[in-house]
Amino acid sequence: MTPRTHRALVALGIAALIAGAAACGDDDDDTTSSSETTAAVAEETTTTDAEGEEPGGEVTVEDAWARTSPMMAANGAAYMRITSPVDDRLVAASVSPDVAMTTEVHETSMSDDGSGEMMMQEVDGIDLPAGETVALEPGGYHVMLMGLTEPLEVGGEIEITLELESGGTVTVTAEVRDA
Repeated sequence: MTPRTHRALVALGIAALIAGAAACGDDDDDTTSSSETTAAVAEETTTTDAEGEEPGGEVTVEDAWARTSPMMAANGAAYMRITSPVDDRLVAASVSPDVAMTTEVHETSMSDDGSGEMMMQEVDGIDLPAGETVALEPGGYHVMLMGLTEPLEVGGEIEITLELESGGTVTVTAEVRDA
């Protein structure tokens, strides 16, 4: 087993422990849902900066949620807030084929033709500046779920794996909510 494979397995194990601990919570009337406070851990590749220091820390994802979809909708979207301790990029996302056939990172923007029409398009990545929180939100960046196998319904959950340019991955659980 290579060191990179070992680090990836450790990161997946940590993410599973976090998800398991969240699932074991009691049913008290807390005003904060677990998806709002869950932090996901990304496996960081070992690199050095100009001074020879190794970057480190955890990429955190907060308030991960997916929008409900009408019964016949073929597509859906997921949103969240991502904070990285080092400069990185979100370059891809994936979900189980049981949820959607294709997953892409998209941006909603105004069309260039002056019509004022909003359009969505795939982007090659989203910059994650060190220490800054980047919002994936309606009307902006989002994870596009294409070819839904069934409608996204309030109260459901989907697991999304985010892939970072550094080689790390972060798996989060997104709660399905009304928009």
